[in-house]
Amino acid sequence: MNKTINNILYFYLTIIMFFVLQSCREGIIEPGMPVGNINEPVILKTGQAYSFQIDAEKISFQKNDQTFLDITETDVSLTVTNYTGGSAHLKVVGDNKEILYEELIDRNFSGIQESIKNHVADVVNLNFNNFSGRIKVQLTKTPRQF
Repeated sequence: MNKTINNILYFYLTIIMFFVLQSCREGIIEPGMPVGNINEPVILKTGQAYSFQIDAEKISFQKNDQTFLDITETDVSLTVTNYTGGSAHLKVVGDNKEILYEELIDRNFSGIQESIKNHVADVVNLNFNNFSGRIKVQLTKTPRQF
């Protein structure tokens, strides 16, 4: 009798664990992509770096984001993967209120990089129009060349 009860409990426990573990698979994030939810940006800011990442699906919105950078020599890196439609417009505006970098995003990009010198990259402006794809924008301190 005890063996029968143990077998029944084991069977139910196995079924419960199966469903619990299956539901957890949904939340696994791909390596190198800290974006967990569709259409929810991940933004990281320090005095030396700024990062904006989003896994977008037919998203339309505008984001004006203060960078809080305190550096005057900045590398801008833009990567777009899994592009399937729509467009986005990226502008980096300086402390002088001028556009320091601008890009229309309507295809996959592989690590476009540009340098900004003698100005602080103050604001990142992203305007999404029915955009689908993954975007990663990074502003980092330009390494010193000797």
